[in-house]
Amino acid sequence: MTRFLRLLMLLATGAAPLTTGAAPLAAEDWPQWMGPSRDGVWRESGLAGEFPEGGPRIVWRVPAGPGYAGPAVVGGRVFLLEREARPTDDTSKGLPGVERLRALDAATGATLWKKEWEASYLIDYATGPRATPTVHDGLVYALGAEGHLICVRADDGSTVWERELKNDFQCSSPTWGFAGHPLVWNDLLLCLVGGQGTTAVALDRRTGAEKWRALSSSQAGYCPPTLIRNRGRDEVIIWHGEAINSLDPATGAVHWTMPRSTRFGVSMAMPRQVGDDLLVSAFWWGSRMMRLREDRSEPEILWESERESDTRTEHLNALMCTPIPHDGFLYGVCSYGQLRCLEWKTGARKWETFAATTGAGEERWGTAFLTRLAGPDEDGHRFLLFNEKGELILARLTPEKYQEISRASIVKPDCPAVKDRPVVWTHPAYAGRRAYVKNNAEIVCVDLAR
Repeated sequence: MTRFLRLLMLLATGAAPLTTGAAPLAAEDWPQWMGPSRDGVWRESGLAGEFPEGGPRIVWRVPAGPGYAGPAVVGGRVFLLEREARPTDDTSKGLPGVERLRALDAATGATLWKKEWEASYLIDYATGPRATPTVHDGLVYALGAEGHLICVRADDGSTVWERELKNDFQCSSPTWGFAGHPLVWNDLLLCLVGGQGTTAVALDRRTGAEKWRALSSSQAGYCPPTLIRNRGRDEVIIWHGEAINSLDPATGAVHWTMPRSTRFGVSMAMPRQVGDDLLVSAFWWGSRMMRLREDRSEPEILWESERESDTRTEHLNALMCTPIPHDGFLYGVCSYGQLRCLEWKTGARKWETFAATTGAGEERWGTAFLTRLAGPDEDGHRFLLFNEKGELILARLTPEKYQEISRASIVKPDCPAVKDRPVVWTHPAYAGRRAYVKNNAEIVCVDLAR
């Protein structure tokens, strides 16, 4: 497919290229967390209407190191960030080991190259890296759980530049590690860092040189920098553990700051925009819907959760699953595994179910990662859900109900950090009519073509 036709497809489905001024990404690539436009939408055609008996075909399985970072897929290569721990009896200086960035052949799973660096972990849930690699213009950006940020060439893994965020910006690791997926905007790489005056940092994406720094916080949180459009102008939302902020991505100048602290700095699910409205949802305090103003002053609050509780929830208390808006409604996973549909304008709940997440009822942090199918042969209501049990589910989500079409077990839930139940907490990638899913032992390529 030509670049021009790909652009027409993106425009027809309401998507925009992620990076202003850059060539649009190919629809068959998944170059970063949550896809080409970083919106949790898969726009390919030719996907199966249902899974065959016995589940979709497994193209390959290969061993992989542990971690929570999902893969990225670009140009026939799968980019994977993982960890290898070293046994030790002395943990006074952390848990020793290496973090590893690998490139795999998307057709076979064979390793093409790898890049390793030392990474002793002092963080909680010390299984492995959190952030999905970001791939752009032949470069791969990988962020380790203790703040090692590296840029390598996608073709051979050779190092272009690297930074140590804790040393370079005099900050500490968040309690659960660096997790904000780096965002490319024009010639900048926007990063969630932390500390005084350096909570948000922009680097030259080609050299790693600092271009600007902004904001202060004692809890940087885990929410990635989020690009939005306000009346045709780009803004970047930085939601750290103490406030929601809008910045000029070119300079770091702060447009507005809305104080909103969250317990333990758990700002996590990416804010979602529809038109002039922006939704932020937190595990502890629920949801807040805001109306952006043309003058870039502090937004108007349209509606929000009235009580701060992770157990008595009114709207949506999102954690790891970023909600997906579609056609006037919102689909997301609440604090105890409730997959919910809400009306966007009011927050009114239409339905909830545990069928796609825990299966049986409430489980703290119960999770499924949602991806909406929006190719030219889709009606927009089909979703893929990859849940914490390692199951891939094809379902229709409408304002009326959750309707499951197919389900298949792909990987075993094996995360050792969660004591009460085995889970899988890695985001999937979708590219070339295939799904790429990972647990702590392997990565699996699944054929989803019609």
